[in-house]
This record gives sequence, C-alpha cells and structure tokens, in this order.
Amino acid sequence: MTRRARTTTTAPGPAAGAAPAPDSPAPLRNPVFGLLLVCAGALVGPLDTAVNVAFPAMTAAFGLALRDIQWVVIAFVVAQSFVTLVSGRLGDLYGHRRIFAIGMAACVIAHTAAGFAPDYGWLVAMRVLQGVAVGLAVACGPALATLLFPAGDKRRVLAIYVTTFSLGLALGPLLGGALIQWLGWPGVFWFRAPLALAVLLLLPLLSDVRASPGEAVPAPDVDTPARGRIRLPRAAAFRSPAFLNVQLNSIVINFACFAIMLLVPYALSRWPGESTAAAGVLLAFFPGGSLLGGLLAGRVHRRMSSSTMMRAGLALAAVGLVLTALCLPAHSAPALGGALLVAGLGLGLFQVGYMDATTSLLPPEDRGVAGGLVTVTRLLGIVLGVTGISALHEALASIETTIATMGAGLMVFAAVTAVIRRR
Repeated sequence: MTRRARTTTTAPGPAAGAAPAPDSPAPLRNPVFGLLLVCAGALVGPLDTAVNVAFPAMTAAFGLALRDIQWVVIAFVVAQSFVTLVSGRLGDLYGHRRIFAIGMAACVIAHTAAGFAPDYGWLVAMRVLQGVAVGLAVACGPALATLLFPAGDKRRVLAIYVTTFSLGLALGPLLGGALIQWLGWPGVFWFRAPLALAVLLLLPLLSDVRASPGEAVPAPDVDTPARGRIRLPRAAAFRSPAFLNVQLNSIVINFACFAIMLLVPYALSRWPGESTAAAGVLLAFFPGGSLLGGLLAGRVHRRMSSSTMMRAGLALAAVGLVLTALCLPAHSAPALGGALLVAGLGLGLFQVGYMDATTSLLPPEDRGVAGGLVTVTRLLGIVLGVTGISALHEALASIETTIATMGAGLMVFAAVTAVIRRR
C-alpha cells in the first residue's frame, strides 16, 4: 500500500518556500496513521452490538415485553439512516473531516446521556441522538479512509475498514457482557464516550482530503447484465438496475442476519448456567466471523471480483443462519460458535465486495454519497429485520424456527440472484 496522502485543491498551490496559512491544519505525512484514526472513530457505530447483549437486562429494568425492545434499535437505526446520506453529501461539499469531527463531538454527548436515562422514553430519545451522532461520523468514514491513499489501493483499504468495523462488532458483545455485570445496562453506552473524545482530540492531525472530479480511478469490476463494466453519474446510478440490485443485496443480507443479533441473546439467556458474560463471548463469534471475512477478502481481492464476493457471502451467511437454528436446541457452545462464525464469515466477505462495488459504480467525487449509501442499506436491512423478525417470532413462537426461516429465505434469494446473473 503506497504511503502517501492525496489532497486535491481547486486553486494553484503556494509558491515554493511560502508559509502555510495560519489556520491550515498540519499536513498528515503518514496516511496509515490517518487510516487508524478514522477506523478508531468509526468504531462507535459497530460497538453498538454491546447493546444487543443488554436487551434482556433492559427489558427487565423497564418491565418491557420482548417486542417492545425493538424501539431501542429502530430509534437508533432510523435516525442514523436519515442523517447518513445527507452527511455523506455534506462531506463531499464541505470536507469529510469536518463532518466526521462534528459526529465525534455528538457521540461524546449522546453516549454519556443515554446511560443516565431515568425511564424507557428517555432512553429511546437518547438513542435517536446517538443515531444522529453516529450517522455523522460513519457516513464520512469510508471516504476519509479511501481518499488517504491512491485509487489503486481502494479495495485493500476498504478491506481494512470492513475488518475494523467487524472487529468492533465482535468486541461489542464481549465488552457488553462484562460491562453489564460491572455497571449494569448503562455501561454499554458509557464506554464509547471516551473513545469518541480521544479521536476528536486527535483529528486536527488529519488533513482533510477530497477527490478531484477528474481523478483517474480503476474501472469497476461489477458485471452488468450485458457483462460490461460501468461507472455511473450519481443521478443515473439510482436509476440503474445493476446499481439498485447491488443495494438490494445489502438490504436483504442485513435483514436476514439481524435475526442473530436480535434473537440469539434471548435464546442464550435461557441456557442453564449461562452467564451474561459467557453469552457475550458466544455472540461475538458472529461478528468475529465478519472480521475473518474481511481479512479473507483483503487477501483475495485481486483474484475475486466484487460480484463474486457478494454471491459467496450471501451463500455462506444463509448456511450459517440455518446451522445456528439447528445448534441452539443442543445447548452446545462450540457448535453454536462455529455456526455463528460461518454466518459472520459470509457477511464480512459480502460487505467488502458490496462496498467496493458501490464506491466503484459512483464517481470519485461522490465518495461520501457512496459511503453513506453503504451505511443506509445496512441500517435499512436492520430496521426491516427488527420489525419483521419480531413479528415473525410472535407468529411462529420459536426462536429457532424464526432463524431457520431467515436462513432459508436468504438461501433462496442467493440462488435466484445467481440464476438471474447467468442470463
């Protein structure tokens, strides 16, 4: 990976030897440090999986039914979705670092306040604020990360970003289980405030980066129905069947896989002798698999197209969901851990292919829009998942059957998608 930052200006640079403007940020000479800083800030989003481990504690603390806990998810995800696409475009126009910094400052406030919620209504309101804060930050994360490096390194940088995101997803349940035993359910919110504050204080070291409209980038390797390679203007992209199909794939896989994060914590709480910390460790196998999927994608990115990664990810995630449903009644931690790992592996592999496809199909100057869209489709899948899966669980009255239905549905979707692509 080439270690040089790319910055673009619209005016001629200063003459040789000229002093920089007093209010200009110090230039970042090590883009790897910048990438690490961006990834650390983006962790405030995926670390929200700690909240899933706290679902049983929250329902008990506020006297809720299982279905009512959906508002903790919906409030956060809907607010984040509304803000993310707008934030990505604002980053394209006014600077990704500036929007990212505003998001970090808002995260400090929102995550601190959520833990002090005196009632369920206050908690839901603070989840809205958290969604806004995280949306501001993560919308600009992929753009900041990829624009720090030359265009040829984009897929490798995205693999690192997805791997870090998956690491956060995996650490969330581990930290959540421990924090609940130490601080109660508020701990799953409080621990992210210091992280956001640290990133905010270090952000002045990161120079802002923007793509030039005329910047040369490699051709995308996403196959259209005519087997061509395309890059679309933003307006045309949202009318393109190939582009819309890529987005639909992301919504569907996130919809199905959220069955794990929503229902498995409740299934584990019924296992005899299973502690909250142990449940957090088991649940972490799912995002841990996503971490491995991102690492795998980074190794095969030159030999496997984005479309192939997406198809393989859909199939693996479907198999993992079905295996999870089969392993839950056996109360076998090793078997369940393996099943969750397979599902996560599929999701991680899919995410790298999907992010590369989306950022490649749009022009470089719309990198913020692309990054926001990546987040929005994931969140839309989660919103549909939390409502649809909750309703399906009520109808089927079985956690295992609900998860198996999600896996079977995803398997059918993956098969149909593969058949359509061959025509």
